[in-house]
Amino acid sequence: MASSTDSAYLADEGISLGLSLGYGQLDNPVYKKDDIPLYALPRIEVFAGDFSFANTQFAWTPVWGDNYQVSLFTQLNEDGLYFAKHSAALTAIRTTGGRPSMTPPPPGSSIETQAVIKRRGDITKISKRKLSAMSGIEAIVDWQSWRFSAYWSMELTNYHKGLQGALSAQRLFLFDQHLVLLGAEIQHLSAGLVDYYYGSAQQEIRAGFSPFLGHSSQKYNLKASYQYQFNQQWQFISDIKYQRLSSGIADSPLIDDSNLLSFYAGFAWNY
Repeated sequence: MASSTDSAYLADEGISLGLSLGYGQLDNPVYKKDDIPLYALPRIEVFAGDFSFANTQFAWTPVWGDNYQVSLFTQLNEDGLYFAKHSAALTAIRTTGGRPSMTPPPPGSSIETQAVIKRRGDITKISKRKLSAMSGIEAIVDWQSWRFSAYWSMELTNYHKGLQGALSAQRLFLFDQHLVLLGAEIQHLSAGLVDYYYGSAQQEIRAGFSPFLGHSSQKYNLKASYQYQFNQQWQFISDIKYQRLSSGIADSPLIDDSNLLSFYAGFAWNY
């Protein structure tokens, strides 16, 4: 979930530090896993020429212009946060994107969708899912108050050898000291990534879960952010994000909810 720090489309040279205190939660879709509470969100950003670090993302931007840029980046994978401890998840809050589904079924195919029967078990006995790191390329184009972006990434940590991509669009509104950001994005996750985090194999079956083989899937996201700038150091920030998981993830017996709502509101101090 975004911490509102990226919503002005601006980046400065040097070091930027901040801390937000408030309340929110990251909705966790995994069965018997608690939602992740959000209280204190740090912001650590370093910009040095074409290189940058923002919270958990490293980026190099060799190609850029007045209204576009192309970057190579490395960042943590979102899905691993659902299985990580809360302390690890809080340090990895970030914005994520997506990729649209491929071609729809041909007209008249009328494939019947059967109800999925999930058998639950002991979530504490499933195989361990590790937080993976992804690296890839991202392209951004700014047009008036719009920002369009696309990225494609592959895994570095060799846990699942998965791929992930995104298409997103954001619209920025500025009214004096008020800032509103609306966005939509579609993520595409490869079969390897989905199966690693949401698949149910031998150990999960022994723990009582029904079998499930993950395949390439999508996540559909809608976001809204609001900021009020009191002065150069203090601001009020708020974010809300709705995410829908496609059936390739939602049908997993490890998933308890396919509609996720995450939010945060608080006061931020910037140094």
